[in-house]
Amino acid sequence: MFRNSHIATAIAVAGLTLYSSAEAAQRAFVSSTGNDANAGCPVTAPCRTFQAAHTAVDVGGEILALDGAGYAPVTITKSVTITANPGFYAGIAASTGTAVTIATASVKVILRGLNINGIGGTTGISMTNGSRLVIENCVISNFAGAGINVATAAEVRVADTTIRDNNDGLVLSNGAHATVAGSRFFGHTTDLAGIYVNATPTGTTTTAAVSDTIFSGNFVGVYQCAVTGATGRVSITRSTASNNSYGIVQDACAGTMSTVASNNLITANGGTGLYNAGAAGTFQSLGNNTGGQNGANTSGTITGVAGF
Repeated sequence: MFRNSHIATAIAVAGLTLYSSAEAAQRAFVSSTGNDANAGCPVTAPCRTFQAAHTAVDVGGEILALDGAGYAPVTITKSVTITANPGFYAGIAASTGTAVTIATASVKVILRGLNINGIGGTTGISMTNGSRLVIENCVISNFAGAGINVATAAEVRVADTTIRDNNDGLVLSNGAHATVAGSRFFGHTTDLAGIYVNATPTGTTTTAAVSDTIFSGNFVGVYQCAVTGATGRVSITRSTASNNSYGIVQDACAGTMSTVASNNLITANGGTGLYNAGAAGTFQSLGNNTGGQNGANTSGTITGVAGF
């Protein structure tokens, strides 16, 4: 009986050891007092930077910031989730270049609860390859280029995120398909727009579906342009475009473009609220947008269509 008890205990301990090893592979931790020399970055011996934790974690695993600190720029080459412990500041500050780089085929990346700040950096998040990018509850600000630049045919989801005071907010091209919900785009006045659908190159379709989102203090709230042979599509609903130079713009570009606006508040824009600058694209209003105090509520051909 005594011997059997020891055997049972040994088996249990071995099982716990195996479980702990599996847990360490699936989850890597960082903290303000961590050390990148810590093997595996377990919760009991966290690393200091996201890059070290990224090296340690398995494909599809999670990197968790345990407390408030800056965790340095990171290049992501595997499917991974990077998240902050709720209630704590987890920052990525870039003094040059890009804060978060994603350039590996097929990766799926989730960024949650992060503060991504440009202190001389060019781009907040750059994705030039990969299949999915999810950004939830983040703040992305102060970059000389784009806050987020997706230049690949990836599925992009942005929710409950503030993007402010960059050159552009979210730039989409090369067949990216974005869904933006419950987010805020402020202060993109230097170049172009809160959201820029840049439908290029030829043969690609780039889209943005926007809901319950605020655009304020931008040169343009939402802007799209498609080159010859490319297609751009934008839909905007239950959103506010106010105090921009222009609210929603479809430019006079040579490609195929369509914009649909429904149930939005378009107000106090210095130029035009809804602006279709060229004859090549269709700009449809479902007839339930509210406008006022704009330089002009509409310009160009805005087609009213019945809802369905």
